[in-house]
Amino acid sequence: MSDQQFDVFFRGDIVAGQSVGDVKERLAGLFKLEAAKVEQLFSGRPTAIRRNLDEAGAKKYEQALLKIGAIAELRPVKVDAPAAEAVTPAPVAAKRNPFLEPAKQAPVATPASLSEPAEQPAADGGDMSLAPVGSDVLRPDERSNVAATDIDVSALALEPGGGEILHADEKQSVEATQVDTSHLEVLPPS
Repeated sequence: MSDQQFDVFFRGDIVAGQSVGDVKERLAGLFKLEAAKVEQLFSGRPTAIRRNLDEAGAKKYEQALLKIGAIAELRPVKVDAPAAEAVTPAPVAAKRNPFLEPAKQAPVATPASLSEPAEQPAADGGDMSLAPVGSDVLRPDERSNVAATDIDVSALALEPGGGEILHADEKQSVEATQVDTSHLEVLPPS
């Protein structure tokens, strides 16, 4: 077995056919979490559930989450060889929940870095990845420059609510036409 360490991340993905409410309920029961903390886990941002686990331990967490309908992601921990010996895990505070450590924010892509390959490949081996929340979808060269159009609205007016749509001078007068209905009668229902 290798010395490779893994972090277990969850961002709210669930197994097809499962309801989000049921998975949230089971996740709250599994980790003994309050509803607000469970909602944070389903935010779409990757959140570390556990860090620095060996491969077997990480796979156990992945399988336990899969069993309740949640899809976890295992990420190998990148450790420099000389610095690995000097790193010691920090003690966990009594009130701190180790299951809710937010993931490190990925740097926002700049135009120069867009042409470089993604740092972290997708889980299926492809070279695509998701951009961080709030980043631009289009590169600057893909955007179209739309010039603002100046429209003259000086002839328009806004009337108060319940007011007449037409001014008095805009209304046409229509004479009432008299129709002779004296020859018509209403029959009783049969």
